[in-house]
Amino acid sequence: MNQIAAAQIKLRATELGMDLCGIAPVESFADAPQGFHPADISKDCKSVIVLAARFPVSTLSSPSPAAYTFVRNKVMDKVDAATCQLAVELELLGSNAVPIPSSDPYEYWDEARRHGQGILSLKHAAVRAGLGQMGKNTLLINDRLGNMLWLGAVLLNQELTPDEQAGYQACITGCRVCLQACPAQALDGSTIVQKQCRAVSYKQTGGGGGVYTCNLCRRLCPRHDGIK
Repeated sequence: MNQIAAAQIKLRATELGMDLCGIAPVESFADAPQGFHPADISKDCKSVIVLAARFPVSTLSSPSPAAYTFVRNKVMDKVDAATCQLAVELELLGSNAVPIPSSDPYEYWDEARRHGQGILSLKHAAVRAGLGQMGKNTLLINDRLGNMLWLGAVLLNQELTPDEQAGYQACITGCRVCLQACPAQALDGSTIVQKQCRAVSYKQTGGGGGVYTCNLCRRLCPRHDGIK
């Protein structure tokens, strides 16, 4: 197995269209819930590579939910394609590399609570990889790119030089904009009640498609485009 440098991986992530790439050691996930630890997905995982691609901020200025939904889906596909390609290339170099879906499919789903959970919390992984801090809106906030990010990850069976966690504060002290603006009252500053959120944030259209009809927690956040 060839030793791979963290710098090489970050360069390749940039070439694949990612705006951010950070690395977290598997030891930093000691407090992950049972069943959702990187080692539960890949038993020999030693490093978690976290990728992020940005949304166009201008998307938030459109009153049409179709524009936001289109961008969200395309950025999701972009991140998934990058994680899969990176995993393929790392495997060709002799590593075991497991890509993590950036959204669907959910292995865990609680129908009564309308609560889905990915096999790995990408937002918490991104914090551990130095890509930002969690806001009260439960979104990752990066100092340069704000909360306009979509995340993916690759689990690698090699130790890589990890990134330091971000030292800045995600939210402005005392800010409650997202909590007060949420039409479903689904936010409490640390978690989100998915059942309440889903009731107002997604609408199935008559033509068989669907649109994301609410992004206020992202759009109204004073840090949506970075920390000024």
